[in-house]
Amino acid sequence: MMGRQIAQVFLQNGHQVTVTDENLEMLKPGVEEIENGPYGLKAGVSRGKLTEAQAASALRNLRVAEDLQEACKEAGLVIEAVFENLDLKQRLFQQIELAAPSSATLASNTSTLSLARIAEKVKEKERVLGLHFFNPAQATKLVEIVRTDETSPARLEEAVNMVKQFGKTPVISEDEPGFIANRLGLTLYVEASKLLEQGTASVEDIDTAMRLGYGHPMGPFQTADLVGLDTRLRNLESLYEATGDTKWIPPRILREMVNQGYTGDPSKKKSSKGGYYQLYNVTPH
Repeated sequence: MMGRQIAQVFLQNGHQVTVTDENLEMLKPGVEEIENGPYGLKAGVSRGKLTEAQAASALRNLRVAEDLQEACKEAGLVIEAVFENLDLKQRLFQQIELAAPSSATLASNTSTLSLARIAEKVKEKERVLGLHFFNPAQATKLVEIVRTDETSPARLEEAVNMVKQFGKTPVISEDEPGFIANRLGLTLYVEASKLLEQGTASVEDIDTAMRLGYGHPMGPFQTADLVGLDTRLRNLESLYEATGDTKWIPPRILREMVNQGYTGDPSKKKSSKGGYYQLYNVTPH
């Protein structure tokens, strides 16, 4: 999901982008979503965000590669957006370092995992940084840029300038689990889940309290539905594994919902039975 969105952000800003996936069957629907998805290029034209000429140019700049070597061989920047699994990301970064030119910056879209741990087996660690885009990447203004102790200051500066050129706002975080936004957002979500499980308040009232009381555009449960409950579960599991802090143990109801196929907003996740708003019959505001 995030890989498709990030690819589109770069395409809309005039970059040539090559995409690949371990599961080659995902490439065709990925390109289809970039063109025709709810935040895709055609939607951008209909909303007046892009001209038809800009959308056509973006599609011409999109390439599909059937293997990592082909995808990375001429890259100036490689961004991985695989699942939040440390072993998977470590193996992938080893492969990316070998496949990409030595001048290329190697970035992860991880939202919770340590960049230093991800880059543990990378030889040139100064090339590695975090570029954490938020869902939907085409519309959200924030990008977290994460640096390790070994990240090159010049590469960090290049990343900051690039994000600004996209019309987005960069924030820089040190390499701590959860970084800035997820550390705060997941704390709110965990506390909201406790209120729900204890029967203190309903899904609708908790979300309304945060929207009207604190000016959040969406409450914690509507946000979770958008991001994906399976993604929320993985985020919390990885934070708990990284820190050992019991406050990150996933809420019981979250795990139960994911196990039963409730993985988020069904308009965004076609295989989902729904999210909190469907399960608790809440009408979005």
